Amino acid sequence: MNFDVHVINALPPVADAFDTSKDSDIIDAGAGEGVLFIIQEGATGGAAASTITVEASSTITATAVATVPFIYRQCVATDVWGAWTAATVTGFSMVNTAANSMWQVYVDSAEIAEEGYRYVRLSTDETANFAVTAGVLALVINPRYSPTIASALD
Repeated sequence: MNFDVHVINALPPVADAFDTSKDSDIIDAGAGEGVLFIIQEGATGGAAASTITVEASSTITATAVATVPFIYRQCVATDVWGAWTAATVTGFSMVNTAANSMWQVYVDSAEIAEEGYRYVRLSTDETANFAVTAGVLALVINPRYSPTIASALD
């Protein structure tokens, strides 16, 4: 099956996922049309809050990064998403007062390429210290190369 996405476990689920500040793995945005990060939260210890930004780099080592604009939206019910909202380089405040919240963060590869960048990562900076069980998936949208099928079930 071809879903036209390449899925990466960018920040594996852990009990205190956004403790202080965390960065996802570095994703090759140039390998597709864009990168969609999905933040999924489970149990929360209170009104947890983090500032979410996207950092871009021209190299995979991310020795020099710059924050870039992106769009995001929040899942407001089981299968109901809010409207896409443009975020500037300062990002947005992800406030979580209920368990089982989700957000999507999308970065367009062509837009960051115009600035000389190819690689991106999601960055979190905890602003209200409460433990949140969470993880982040990264989906490279319409990858330029199809992944190799590892089994008959893929």
